[in-house]
Amino acid sequence: MADDNPLTVFVADSPKVAEAVVALLSKEGLTAELAAPVPRADPEPVLGGADMVTTDGIEVRVADEKQAEQAREVLGTAIARAKLDALREKRATRTGTVTAACEECGKTSEWPAASMGTTETCPHCTAYMDIPDPDDDWSGVDVGDAEGDDEEEGEGTK
Repeated sequence: MADDNPLTVFVADSPKVAEAVVALLSKEGLTAELAAPVPRADPEPVLGGADMVTTDGIEVRVADEKQAEQAREVLGTAIARAKLDALREKRATRTGTVTAACEECGKTSEWPAASMGTTETCPHCTAYMDIPDPDDDWSGVDVGDAEGDDEEEGEGTK
């Protein structure tokens, strides 16, 4: 956070965003206020002119340091919820169809593009199947061992 102030829970890039954060925290029973941005000298002055003054943003601070962690959790949850809502809205506005293959029976079926990123029931074998979403990045997700690996390890330890 700016200036490493323990009371600072968020730094907004506009007054409107900062006020929305204060309102959100207030709804959760947390007292917060805006701190005026601290001006600093621009490290790269404009040619032929004086050094410009810039700011790091508008700080949102809680009144009590004991509430800082709770406020950060509230904001983290709100940000995650906003991202999820944006993703859902994006998916809902997709048009066309997508073809997906069932991992159980191997047959393909057509789905509305709005279904991408969801789990549906295969119309051929009724198993659950994932409708892939090209926007989802699973490269950093550890999904664990392959099915059955844990059972084999457990059998030898009886």
